[in-house]
Amino acid sequence: MTKYTSVDEQVVFGLARIDESRTVEVSLRDLVFVYKTIGELHRFFHQPLHYSSMVQVERFLGNRDRGAFHLIAECYYRKLRDVFPADITAALDEDDLYPSDPPDYFDPAYGNEKTAT
Repeated sequence: MTKYTSVDEQVVFGLARIDESRTVEVSLRDLVFVYKTIGELHRFFHQPLHYSSMVQVERFLGNRDRGAFHLIAECYYRKLRDVFPADITAALDEDDLYPSDPPDYFDPAYGNEKTAT
């Protein structure tokens, strides 16, 4: 049986191995772009009425060309990807900073009200 991990576990896994005193340089413009993108995600998801239907979620997320998914991809692939030191980039590329167990949303039963815990 596959063990699944939560979103929280996916994000915090491996962070303890990174010295808190290490820093990187990011352009202020790119950092504000990322901050505002996270802000829009927060503004949408903090209010359950915004996502009471799949139509609302799909409209918000958009696609590769517009909407939240487009902005997330821009943050991930362009604004932040090249700011990490070589060892961190390698760890990310080699999945060393991710748990070996997949996220729980990979579980076919994820979101099934009858099996959700």
